[in-house]
Amino acid sequence: MSETTLSARAAAARRRLGLDAAWRPALRSPLVLLLAAVLVVQIIAALLLGGGHGLAPAAGDTPLLALDMEAVSAIEIAAGEGGDTVSLERSGDDWVLPTLDGFPAGGSRVDALLDDLADLKRPLPVATSADARRRFRVAEDAFERRLTLRGDGGEAVLFLGDSPGFRRIFARAEGEDAIYDLRLALFDLGATPDDWIDRGRLQFDRGEITRVGTEDWALVRGEDGWSLAGSDAELDTAAVDGLVNAVAAVGYTGVLRPDSDLSYDLDDPARVLTIEHDGKTRRYRLAPIADSEDYVLKRDAEPYVYRLSAFDAETLLETDRARLLGERPDDGASDGEADAEPPATTESAADPGPAPPAQEDTAEAAD
Repeated sequence: MSETTLSARAAAARRRLGLDAAWRPALRSPLVLLLAAVLVVQIIAALLLGGGHGLAPAAGDTPLLALDMEAVSAIEIAAGEGGDTVSLERSGDDWVLPTLDGFPAGGSRVDALLDDLADLKRPLPVATSADARRRFRVAEDAFERRLTLRGDGGEAVLFLGDSPGFRRIFARAEGEDAIYDLRLALFDLGATPDDWIDRGRLQFDRGEITRVGTEDWALVRGEDGWSLAGSDAELDTAAVDGLVNAVAAVGYTGVLRPDSDLSYDLDDPARVLTIEHDGKTRRYRLAPIADSEDYVLKRDAEPYVYRLSAFDAETLLETDRARLLGERPDDGASDGEADAEPPATTESAADPGPAPPAQEDTAEAAD
């Protein structure tokens, strides 16, 4: 094969590959050679630095808070704009509220919060500017919540702001510029003690109850069921069940601070209930709160004063002997009974007979 033929075939191949001989000088220019050298250096550096190691974690794999949640011993949640602040402290395996004289906190809720915080990762930030801090309400002086965690590993502070969607919130760690969109709900970060109290402090198994009463009556459970002490009368089953259920599951809306300014008088209570259950005795005193429809309840041998709504207190306050017996007071007739027609009168009652003489006739006879 002649040299001319080989040259022709090479030229044809270059045309098919889109290569033009005019590019050769450009590819050999100093700039292109420099860029090629830089690329080679980068490839070599990547191989040397990454050889024998796994991939470095992406931004979304890095924990947001560099704090061991199991070592956290104190939590503080403050609402913005001078709002409430709540503190929780670990006490052994439990959590308590110092401002409520050490009242137990709902441990499961605290643990759930710490688990959520431990799972938070650093996604790509949505903003980093100082103006964005105020816009998203994650600035030091403009926030929805300021969450402070303290423990053996130090302290971590997180500013939480507006919510861009369901169970999402903008957040920024103290000392950082990055603002993140996190999977967290503001509802889970209540800033009042009542948001964190243990709601089951006054609840126990109704099957343990053997006696409930006041100074005037006592409901006693025997082998044959419930009865009123000193009476063989049949009881209203619904009234008995209602009272026993209310006693075993007292609900409350909050626990009063020791320095509460609410006005009530537990020395002159509206009702004193004594309950015997599981071989133990507890006594409740209930009193109304002035200028409110709510009540307070104090259990003897405890320092805490519970706040009850009128609904939660109703059965405890109004159940009495008559209700347990199913009796109705004279003015407690149902609307149906009140609207019923009076009984038919007898004929003699319907016809009273001749009218008595008028007064003037009697006067004439006297004259």
